[in-house]
Amino acid sequence: MRDTAKEGAPKKRGAFRLADHPWISMVVFLCLSVLVLGFMGTLFSREFGMPPGSRATGFANSLSAHILLLFVITPFVLRLPKGSRSFARYLDDIGLTKVRPPGRLLLLGLSCWAILAISQAAGSVVYRISQGLPVTAEFLRSVFDLSPDLPPRSLSLLYSLPSAFEEIGFRGVILTLFLASASKRRAILVSAGAFAVIHLLNLLGGREPVWVLGQVGWSFCMGLFYAYLFVKTGSLVPPMLVHYLGNVFIGSLAGYMQGSAPVEVQVVYGLTFSLGIVPVTLMAIWVRFFTGRWLAEGAAP
Repeated sequence: MRDTAKEGAPKKRGAFRLADHPWISMVVFLCLSVLVLGFMGTLFSREFGMPPGSRATGFANSLSAHILLLFVITPFVLRLPKGSRSFARYLDDIGLTKVRPPGRLLLLGLSCWAILAISQAAGSVVYRISQGLPVTAEFLRSVFDLSPDLPPRSLSLLYSLPSAFEEIGFRGVILTLFLASASKRRAILVSAGAFAVIHLLNLLGGREPVWVLGQVGWSFCMGLFYAYLFVKTGSLVPPMLVHYLGNVFIGSLAGYMQGSAPVEVQVVYGLTFSLGIVPVTLMAIWVRFFTGRWLAEGAAP
């Protein structure tokens, strides 16, 4: 009788699978992220004539690069994070199809964003107090006015979409890779570190070094929270929602401080209020309470 190979059978001894080597996998994934982003940027600027540096070009570049990397290259070429050959299994491995209970997952994501939003607004209030200026009802209304980030005044709802895809890469792929072979704490630290380091690329865009270093710091802080949220729920829905809404509305909520403070002060407030210690601590406490009480079955992937 002829032998037939079956998918899912034990791999041959000595066979190399990228998914079995998380550190190598992470380096390959991050390098490909940069290469794909550069390739798509060249394509849009040279072949389609889109002006480099414009927000529309950046959006098209980032969105298309994420789709190509996360839904073509990663599952079918790299076969990360678990070596799956099925696209449906890949989506399940990264937590993208884990959407039950949908109402509670959405509520958790929205409530975490509300904590983040209040923290960002608090940063603007604290900075105004530090200026010796009064915190009036009119000022508070202006801080909590989200209309500058909504249509027709802004396309932030559209331009912030790629931030949700970042959760697929750093939490769905990288975090899941390390959860298979490392402790939850170590896996969370590694994924947050990778998320922070990739932001060093913003130095190539001409941003001030102090701003980029600050961005690395608060990306690490938020990366810790996104990873913790993913581990506690087993789903990408809540971290994608918090990340997306946080990027959409930070311009309104932290706009006063960002528009009037020196860049060094903005970095300090960012690490404290906007995307740093205060919101991460409060959101983590809330997630622990919420999941322990209403999402006990949402085990880690």
